Amino acid sequence: MRPHISIVIPDPYIPLDEYCRRTGMSRSTAENLISYGKLPIKPKGAQKKGLVEINMAALTVMALSECDIALNA
Repeated sequence: MRPHISIVIPDPYIPLDEYCRRTGMSRSTAENLISYGKLPIKPKGAQKKGLVEINMAALTVMALSECDIALNA
């Protein structure tokens, strides 16, 4: 029988400044990763100058996809 693991994402989106604070990453590095497509953000739609929010759910899925495990949603 396979073990059951539950992953809880308490904050699916967090502001860029909070992400930088939590990870210790500089804002300029995070902005570069966003522009390269390596750090997923919440779509802003028509508000191009709106708040930048990091998509923590997508980051979690990306990290899990790099592991040798099967994901069932």
